[in-house]
Amino acid sequence: MRRALLLVLCGSLLAAGAAQPRPQTAQAEGRFLSVDVVVDSGDAALAAWQVEITDRSGHARVVGVEGGEHPAFQEPPYYDPAALQRGRIVLAAFHLGAQLPRGRTRVARVHLLSTDAEPELQIVPVTAATEGGRRIDIRTELQR
Repeated sequence: MRRALLLVLCGSLLAAGAAQPRPQTAQAEGRFLSVDVVVDSGDAALAAWQVEITDRSGHARVVGVEGGEHPAFQEPPYYDPAALQRGRIVLAAFHLGAQLPRGRTRVARVHLLSTDAEPELQIVPVTAATEGGRRIDIRTELQR
């Protein structure tokens, strides 16, 4: 009798649990896109770089950052995680090894969540250096 009562009780609890609505996972509103951060150091070896990326429209927020294509910058660059939600991010990386890229190279990939409106992304070079810490001029661009 106790066994039958236990089976009925367990069956009732399972049936009640199955009837409860399951919590829905939050759906991100908007669309995901990614942009490549490209640095052109010309003839100079690129040992360190820093850029600032902003969304002037306010339609996108950064949700992740990856490293670049050259072995010197394959690790994700440094950035402030708290800045990911504010429409502005400063990325920076350096490499002390001998094998450094020259010319155009993708140094990072930035992942964004954007509303349906198109973001107005802007990249500004902050600083860059070659071997030995000598400052160099770079050109930067974002590629989709």
